[in-house]
Amino acid sequence: MNKISQLISLLGGTGAVAKELKIQPSAISNWKKLNKIPSSKHKAILELGSFLNINIENFLPAKKLRDFKFKILLIISGGVASYKSLEIIRLIKKTNINLDVVMTKSAQRFITPLLVTSLTEKKCYVDLFSVEDETKMNHISLARSPDIILVAPATANIMAKLANGLADDLASTILLASFSKIILAPSMNPVMWNNLATQENYKKLKDRGIKFIEPDTGDMACGESGAGRLPEPKLIVESILSDINKDQTLASQFKNVSILITAGPTIENIDPVRFVSNRSSGKQGFEIASELTKRGGKVTLITGPVNIPFPACENIIQVNTAHEMLDSVYKQLPADILICNAAVADWKLVPKTSSNKNFDLNNKIKKTNSSLLFETIKNPDILATIAKGNLRPKIVIGFSAETNNLKKNAYSKLISKNVDLIVANNVSNNKVFGEDYNKVCLIEKNNCEEWETQSKKSVAFNLVNKINNLLNNYNQRGINAK
Repeated sequence: MNKISQLISLLGGTGAVAKELKIQPSAISNWKKLNKIPSSKHKAILELGSFLNINIENFLPAKKLRDFKFKILLIISGGVASYKSLEIIRLIKKTNINLDVVMTKSAQRFITPLLVTSLTEKKCYVDLFSVEDETKMNHISLARSPDIILVAPATANIMAKLANGLADDLASTILLASFSKIILAPSMNPVMWNNLATQENYKKLKDRGIKFIEPDTGDMACGESGAGRLPEPKLIVESILSDINKDQTLASQFKNVSILITAGPTIENIDPVRFVSNRSSGKQGFEIASELTKRGGKVTLITGPVNIPFPACENIIQVNTAHEMLDSVYKQLPADILICNAAVADWKLVPKTSSNKNFDLNNKIKKTNSSLLFETIKNPDILATIAKGNLRPKIVIGFSAETNNLKKNAYSKLISKNVDLIVANNVSNNKVFGEDYNKVCLIEKNNCEEWETQSKKSVAFNLVNKINNLLNNYNQRGINAK
């Protein structure tokens, strides 16, 4: 059986594929006979494979370099291997990738900006304090415009700067000011690479979601041997193109899927200057919204008051109270997926005097000698209200912040609120709210997954993979029911 015949079989057979693609079965039979799928149908086949949760990339020819339309910023830091970056430039220039280059001062000791410019046919950026460049705020535009920032070679010094938030030149400033995917290709002496400080920086950066193209092992220019050699330029470029391929495949994973996400805290006013809230920063919900947007989802983010940058999703709605959040969710229904990540205030507090007299809540409550009492009024349970309602989305996911009996309490919420998945975490140590790391437990009716501590960006990436599986299973049940 040839590769295309195997692929059609995996996708359900000639008739099923023809029906899904709305073409004649004879066309599918011809593909099998020729062992080739027309390039015009590659995207449809990839989407069908993604829908059925089948990885079919190996059955299709690799995309040609000229098909890519990405922007890459190459940062060349100082080291003997800097000369290899010239070959990286030459290989990238063979594609239609838009390439800009930044050099550190140390890199200029090994190769010159003029040499780089002659290869790229564009300006090579070298100085943070250039009057000409900074009238255009180039350090910001260079940070924001690329899809990928590649640092090759990446020295121990630039790794340390990035890991510890230092920004004392153009390259390090760009890295700290960017939302782009960052990839480091380290190159240094083997002892430097294995030094505890470098390895701690390496782990710290990986935990933050920064990717590494691991150094090779071999003889070094200094005469020593070990891990630390910059990989061959061809391997680096192939790795980058492989990432672009994966990103392009993921970019349509949630195409035409409408997603509602609640995030951040809600606040309940006591009087015009006081309110009740909680420590939620919104970071985890924002990372989930960002990841789903990258994968093509139509994301509406409904957020309480936060102090972090908004993700670039389709629609952002800002609210304050639990009732405002619930109303906003209702107005956005129907939707395919609901993710309730917000830490909604459970109660409103209504102040009264010891004699049970109500205050005028339009004015600030003044200090008095008498005691101040509060009556609690329960806020709506947004998750349960929507999950049990007539407009329930296909997939409903809740979050559960617990201080004890994590799995038991999370499972109880899963059942009582009629949701598909609960993402639970232990907040008793106060090391979750506002932090960049999270340790979560995924609770389903018949399954429990405990994840190791990882960055909230990584939690979002892995959770979206899980959501994709849930949605595929839901859709597959619908197909089987028909």
